Amino acid sequence: MASQTRTVSTQVSNLDRTLAASLAAFSMFVVGYTAVRVFLAQPAANAPVTTVTPHQAAMWSDGLGR
Repeated sequence: MASQTRTVSTQVSNLDRTLAASLAAFSMFVVGYTAVRVFLAQPAANAPVTTVTPHQAAMWSDGLGR
């Protein structure tokens, strides 16, 4: 009986390339988005944070249009 050898195909298909490119792009987006969110979540070092919540009746007051 003759021995048969199989050769393993190492060619990369177009689908594999497309999936790899999509995964790389998605990973870069997630890393970039996370980095920007972390950077923007940092409080400013020299600016005090002041939150002003106007009263609901403020838009009806006479002083609003001045």
